[in-house]
Amino acid sequence: MKNRVIFHIDMNNFYASVECLLNPSIKNYAVAVAGDPNKRTGIILAKNYLAKVYGVKTGEAIWEAKQKCPTLICVAPHFEKYEEFSKRAHDIYYQYTDLIEPFGIDECWLDITDSLKLFGCTPKQLAIKIQKQIKDELGLSTSIGISFGKTLAKLGSDMKKPMGLTEITHENHIDIIKKLKIEDMIMIGKHTSKKLRAMNINTLYDLYLLDANFLRKHFGVIGLYLHNAVSGIDDDKLVTPRDEDTKSVGNGATAPRDMTTHDEIKEFLHDLAVKVSGRLRAHKFSAKTIHLSIKFADFTYLSAQTTKDCHFCNEQDVFKFAYEIFVALVGNKFEPVRALRISTTNLITKNGEHQINMFANTKNENLCFAIDELKEKFGNNIISLAKDYKNF
Repeated sequence: MKNRVIFHIDMNNFYASVECLLNPSIKNYAVAVAGDPNKRTGIILAKNYLAKVYGVKTGEAIWEAKQKCPTLICVAPHFEKYEEFSKRAHDIYYQYTDLIEPFGIDECWLDITDSLKLFGCTPKQLAIKIQKQIKDELGLSTSIGISFGKTLAKLGSDMKKPMGLTEITHENHIDIIKKLKIEDMIMIGKHTSKKLRAMNINTLYDLYLLDANFLRKHFGVIGLYLHNAVSGIDDDKLVTPRDEDTKSVGNGATAPRDMTTHDEIKEFLHDLAVKVSGRLRAHKFSAKTIHLSIKFADFTYLSAQTTKDCHFCNEQDVFKFAYEIFVALVGNKFEPVRALRISTTNLITKNGEHQINMFANTKNENLCFAIDELKEKFGNNIISLAKDYKNF
């Protein structure tokens, strides 16, 4: 859609900014949110701009950070407060559009294509309005990228911080990507970056000039996805939580620590699959399409979806299909993963007409419904299916 208008909104230094709001006496100092501020072996979870000036990095040990910045103030995280501020920000976004896709707790995509006529303003004017409202009501600064696709909108929000505003249009997007390194794009992590640079592909413009088939040959479907994104061919629809009751059912979460092995990924995906399948059955839905989003530790992002021949609603299928997408996207070796999200779409009600799968395990599906009934009567911890995902 050429006329589509997408915002990507990033609340700047979210964890640290909220902590400074909770304790204004520290706002003019270098501040870091740390896993355990009382232990030198704890790690830095987030930091403010004053800490960044000293070179403090997310993921490093507190003792390393304090070598760089001896006056660094480390505070314990208050995740319930972060969720509260995130929800309040989402409530503001919903005043402008109901087409919102969260990307972690502090970032969102907004499709405001149909909102512009309603508010009678340009995309830039509307972005400034939202920025000001977030600042006035929540005390938080944001950076907003405006474009015609999700990837370029995210690219724009990363370009100017804090309180930045960047508009990437069909007319200027080539000039903008000429100035940017390949690592600046959301889907390019360390592994892909290293491989691209070995091929003398150093800027996003270098990537743009390459033939799409060449990239597909060397990187598979991800190569084509990268080429389309940098070329402005981006029709990815937003996965909107408020549509879940009727159009999609999903669940996502950020891991307590970065996941580096397939066993960790399997366990995390299985927990998500249990929640997603449970919600499907609670609404008496079965799904035919499953979408997986991966957010890496360096905040790069990958996603893909697959549509099956038949509908499904049990946790084994949700897990299996999601893990298949994960393997297809990253292979055997991958960069540390920060967060995952499973979404299911193409829904029908349990009694609706749909294609019968001759090979479906209907006994397993009926067992899931029986377990749901037991949980409803006696509590969630009364019974569950055995976890067999480790052998998958």
